[in-house]
Amino acid sequence: MPTPVEIILVPTLMIVLGYVLKRQNILKSRDSNVLSRIVLTVSLPSLVFVNLSTANISTDMLLLPFAAFSLSAICMVISFLFCKSRGYSKVKTWTIMIACAMMNTGFLGFPISLGVFGNEGFLNAIFFDLETTLIFVIFGMVLVSIFGGNRKEVLKQAVGFVPLWAVIIALLFNIFHLQYGYVIETTLNYLGQSTIPLIMISLGLTLDFKEIKHSFTDSLFVAFVKLILAPIIIFLILNAINFGGLSFKVAILEAGMATAMNALVLAITYDLDTKLMSSIIFTNTVLSLITLTGIITLLV
Repeated sequence: MPTPVEIILVPTLMIVLGYVLKRQNILKSRDSNVLSRIVLTVSLPSLVFVNLSTANISTDMLLLPFAAFSLSAICMVISFLFCKSRGYSKVKTWTIMIACAMMNTGFLGFPISLGVFGNEGFLNAIFFDLETTLIFVIFGMVLVSIFGGNRKEVLKQAVGFVPLWAVIIALLFNIFHLQYGYVIETTLNYLGQSTIPLIMISLGLTLDFKEIKHSFTDSLFVAFVKLILAPIIIFLILNAINFGGLSFKVAILEAGMATAMNALVLAITYDLDTKLMSSIIFTNTVLSLITLTGIITLLV
């Protein structure tokens, strides 16, 4: 069995590859958008569908989105109190609250959960990540009310989120035991296998060490909440209801992920502090490679 360091080194090396490709002008930062679209519309839905359509779904898995939502709510409260104590503006407060609440349980969480716990761990991660779409819509609606915008556009983005449809359709295939044949299954398997490399290279293309100088204190605060406090909080929540097994371990691992990339989408869309959000995401992502190694060590 690989060590925690070896497990985390695999995605780390692919992230480094993406960064090197950018530094060598083989790919550009903007190419991460293309790779991300391929992941979100093709490879990730394929991976989700293949694994979920034939999976044994447990009651514990169904509880994971609620646990994730509870965690996000608590992190929001903590960040709000922090911002209030420092007298931050409404824009900066919402930037930090969103950064603390939104977890990168998909782009970063899926590959690492798959690497640590295999396909069954990945299935649990899928259910934990369902909260991400819900909270994205909620934040969109709230920010529209506060800062202005188009409610229909928020709903359109949610309805058009392909991985969510992959989950829904896969569950239908699972419940009714539908078959889709060798050709489709093999094609989806090939497409799904490209998910992790594309995600990691895309993350590498987004890394910008210049951003770390911007609002370093606030970035470290969010990193503390996301990478250290959040896993402890989810441990206490689930332990209080006697929740255990693999779902328990995956929830703790997923709770320790960095701020979601979609948080930057919200920051850009609603004119929040985009430089601060970029700095937070960068700092979180880099530091998470260290903290996740520690979490994996404790879990395996």
